[in-house]
Amino acid sequence: MPMTEQATGAHPQPRPRSGGQQSAPVEHVTGAQSLIRSLEEVGADTVFGIPGGAILPAYDPLMDSTRVRHVLVRHEQGAGHAATG
Repeated sequence: MPMTEQATGAHPQPRPRSGGQQSAPVEHVTGAQSLIRSLEEVGADTVFGIPGGAILPAYDPLMDSTRVRHVLVRHEQGAGHAATG
């Protein structure tokens, strides 16, 4: 019995658009860029944190942002207290 695409985890190839229309180029956006854009869109102007580990990739787009500033804290609990005011 042959395995289905779903069972093997394979993804079907996208079908070409009908009518020969060319699609616009897609902008590659990372999760980190999306995170910082979301913060900017909701009006966040300050984030508190400790760079390192899993969050480190988010610091590149954060440093490129002109609307969100980063405040370095010494402890995660301090960041939580600072964020609540």
